[in-house]
Amino acid sequence: MRLRASLLTAILAVAPPVAGPADPGGANAPASLEGAVSARIDNVYAVILFSGGKKSLVPLTALSAADRAWLEKFASEHPLSHGNSTVTIAAAEATAKPVKQTIVRSTVEGALETVQLCPPAVFRDQIGNTCQLYAIVHAMDIAGFYVQLPEVYKIVNMIEATSPKNPWADPRYAPALFMFPRKYAPRSAIHYPDGIRDPFDWARDELRRGHPILAAFPESIWEGLPPQFVAAHAWDGGKEGHAIVVNGFTWNKATGQGTFHIINSWKDLSEFDLTVEAAKGLLVMQWSLSAKNEVEPVATKEVVTKVLLVRSAGNVNLYDVETNMGSHNVAAPNEAEAKRLVESAGER
Repeated sequence: MRLRASLLTAILAVAPPVAGPADPGGANAPASLEGAVSARIDNVYAVILFSGGKKSLVPLTALSAADRAWLEKFASEHPLSHGNSTVTIAAAEATAKPVKQTIVRSTVEGALETVQLCPPAVFRDQIGNTCQLYAIVHAMDIAGFYVQLPEVYKIVNMIEATSPKNPWADPRYAPALFMFPRKYAPRSAIHYPDGIRDPFDWARDELRRGHPILAAFPESIWEGLPPQFVAAHAWDGGKEGHAIVVNGFTWNKATGQGTFHIINSWKDLSEFDLTVEAAKGLLVMQWSLSAKNEVEPVATKEVVTKVLLVRSAGNVNLYDVETNMGSHNVAAPNEAEAKRLVESAGER
């Protein structure tokens, strides 16, 4: 039985090896296989070497039962060996970089859970009223993103020259702070509270993952400071907003009591514990930061879908900026600038 023309068009010719002697039984071959000198059957294909040096692949499903029977017998009598070429699959070289280990303690003793992240390698003493900048530097330090000090002083000097008492009055300050961590960390490493869960529950989950948290006392830090520190320092009872870092907690789920460990940017009070009770209505979680090399940069372009005004504070406003990749809390002078900051951050 002859192979149909459609089979002949499906034959794939490859580089010819030196042909062997003609098959003495070729006269009994099907017409389409005449001139075959050796063959090999591999799973779903037959590999056939012809006297002219052409090697062809023939799908077994395209052969009739009689032709396949003939070919199987022929291949057993005139086997076509595999070539000398080999394919070597090399193990992929490990390219993953080690993730910064930020958790130094994670224990549960009875109902009491304790999680503590590492402190910053260097405790900073803020210059002027730049607590937000120095809190960001502390959070980045804990996460393993070590900053270039000239970049810090560049912002500090800018503020000292224009608006030392109120940095936010300089329209360049908010954009500089927004961009600062994004110069070192991928944008996917910054995580915001979802607005649905209790923010303290969210914070504890982030700390369990080893993520330091940028937080703030929007109204006044003095109400949350240790009593002995307040007693030793002059405080007129006025409001003084302040940014800090949360890098640990204790939590008794049974009693609902616990603490947050605070990293501060004052030389004479670099860290302290704040009770959960005292933190209520006083402490606001801004964002958390993944440890270095925990996440890879995301190539998708970030596009703003909605901008909502959260709070006005003189020359700067706090916006909730929603994008195709999540939400951001952004301090900016106006809605357009908040949108520009978020979208331009992804273009670096």
